[in-house]
Amino acid sequence: MMANLKAELRGEILPSFTLLLPLGWERHEPSDVVRDEMLASAKRRLMQAHRPDLYGQTVALMKRLFSEMRRVETVAFFAPGDSAPDSSRLPATLTASVRRGQNGESLDNTIAGLIRRDGATALADDKRFLRWERDSIERMEGTQVATTTVVYLTPVPDTGRKRALQFTLVITHNPDEVGDEEFVSALGALFDAHLSTFSWSAA
Repeated sequence: MMANLKAELRGEILPSFTLLLPLGWERHEPSDVVRDEMLASAKRRLMQAHRPDLYGQTVALMKRLFSEMRRVETVAFFAPGDSAPDSSRLPATLTASVRRGQNGESLDNTIAGLIRRDGATALADDKRFLRWERDSIERMEGTQVATTTVVYLTPVPDTGRKRALQFTLVITHNPDEVGDEEFVSALGALFDAHLSTFSWSAA
């Protein structure tokens, strides 16, 4: 909401877009109200599953996610809805934000750096998107948590490549579990397929 208001005050309107999501996933506004609703829902599910021990970690992850969304120009995020089947409650988050060229310039130099430094490539045969990923491990609530971050970047139409829409997928996983590498690869391939359904809506 705040990001959209800032864009409107600058005379910018981000075109609407569509994207097929995993079964049961929904698009949300990155507001505090939505955050609190999601935490309440997560608490109910964890209590029903007799896993209150996971609630603290869930709160920490959710607060970090919303804090990061406030830091960047996030326009939407995507997550399982209350009615989503258990099979769709994936250990992943997907956000959409606006990325800008420095000082109003185009993103061409930024993109060249991403290709050179981060190994960014086109999303399979979809030349609309630049895709790259990175891995990290950190300690949270006394537990070691690994994350794989996959980023997808596509230019906003009619902006001279001065603005782009960036989707950021964060997968949380345990590298010590058997089959973890295959699981992360499969989850990445799933979201690659969903991102390939992206399209800007007609005005």
